Amino acid sequence: MFLCLKDKSSANVSILIVNWSCGGTQAILALDRVLCCDQISNKDREDGNKCQGSYVPHHSTAGTVCCSRFHGSPGEHCCGTELYQPHREICCSGHRYSKVENVHCCGVQAYNIKDRQKKCCAGRLHILTDQSAREAQCCGSLLQKPSDVCCTSDDGEVLYSPKPGFRCCGHFYVNTSLWSCCEGRLSPLHKPQQLHNKMTEESRLVSLNNLDEDNLCGEMHAGIVNSVSLHSIVFSSVVKLHGRNATMKHLPSTYILKKPDCCNFPYLIPGKTYFFNQFFVSIDFNHDSILESFYFIISKCFPSQVSSN
Repeated sequence: MFLCLKDKSSANVSILIVNWSCGGTQAILALDRVLCCDQISNKDREDGNKCQGSYVPHHSTAGTVCCSRFHGSPGEHCCGTELYQPHREICCSGHRYSKVENVHCCGVQAYNIKDRQKKCCAGRLHILTDQSAREAQCCGSLLQKPSDVCCTSDDGEVLYSPKPGFRCCGHFYVNTSLWSCCEGRLSPLHKPQQLHNKMTEESRLVSLNNLDEDNLCGEMHAGIVNSVSLHSIVFSSVVKLHGRNATMKHLPSTYILKKPDCCNFPYLIPGKTYFFNQFFVSIDFNHDSILESFYFIISKCFPSQVSSN
């Protein structure tokens, strides 16, 4: 409940009074003197105080607070508890590194995205051997061995040891004599000899990070799933992307992707964004936004700039 009162002793001066809660405590307080930071009430604060770095109140002209640690330099940027210079450094989950060409974050570490001996798997950086560099694949944050099986769905990636008669259904690895799979959904087989949809092949949902260079850097599309039918998928807000040329072009209308087999195709969720062409449908587990995904593709594929000096 808000109430604006006029102070009779001072003409045209009003004080905002509010019945509010800060950290579960009800109080009637003059808001121009109280600052609630992270559910902690701080009384008798000066005008201009604000919350920064959790519950620490301070005046922005006095310094910079980074995760509750005060620095006497106002107007700076934070990386964890420390200050950092964005024009000279990058910040990877609270850790500072020098900014050099093609450097990207992988969790708390920085790496050259064009270094073929390094692979980032869901925020975990792996150093590869010469033998594994070309065929290295991620499964979640783990590096997959050639003999391993990685089952993928929108919920994530799960690594399995191979078993005869088993196959992926979404992120599950199931016995095909007991289960039928259609679009990543499991159904029990009631009779051992029951005929069911072919489970010898599956069009899996592919992690963007596991696409080979031809598919990652060639022409692909990115779009939001509008609707799914037995034989096609309708995408909207579709962008045609070519990583090697660093070009993007929006398509003026919806895009319809034909499904060669309604069951041997990954389950796609309406409203989510996917990357696709005629051969694969992919999702990015390494980045939180479509803009980060675009930046990853172009950084990985576009030729490095060669200095003329």
